[in-house]
Amino acid sequence: MNIEIYKALFLEHLAKQMQPKEPKNLYEPITYILNLGGKRLRPVLTLMSCDLFGG
Repeated sequence: MNIEIYKALFLEHLAKQMQPKEPKNLYEPITYILNLGGKRLRPVLTLMSCDLFGG
């Protein structure tokens, strides 16, 4: 698989996990930080490494 496929898998999973939750004053800052971007490469590389080593 290429890196774009892993990125799409990660973004799909992230979108499922980012449903509105309570208490809002705790989860709104988390959602804000995750939506900034730049937090995508490490999870994608982790998925690629897992596949590479048969995980």
